[in-house]
Amino acid sequence: MQVRPELSCMKCAAFCCRMAGYVSVSRADIRRLAKHLGLTVRAFEEKHIVEKTRKGEKRIKRGYDACQFLKGNRLCGVYEARPKDCRGYVCWDQDDDTVYRFAEFYQHSVARVRRDEAEERRKGER
Repeated sequence: MQVRPELSCMKCAAFCCRMAGYVSVSRADIRRLAKHLGLTVRAFEEKHIVEKTRKGEKRIKRGYDACQFLKGNRLCGVYEARPKDCRGYVCWDQDDDTVYRFAEFYQHSVARVRRDEAEERRKGER
């Protein structure tokens, strides 16, 4: 695995929550999330489990769908109780660099656009 420079999660479009694949939840994750949301385990599973594999693995996110807990401001709506999969995911520390490359491109593009806009404003003020 190649080491990549860290990116700023707060400057990202939450690609990890949109593109990073499935999010599996353990029994402990489910209990923690249910408690956080004020639900029983059963109610949480009925409302938030989107897939159960043949092996019995439960998921709250399918493949490349956006996570159901991603809020409009690109922040996690259950951050304090997020599953182990999410706690351990860091886009710059993965074998597959797809998410990292999207995030890197986005962050550098946005920074460049903001610099250009600021320069235009400065020119207009002269």
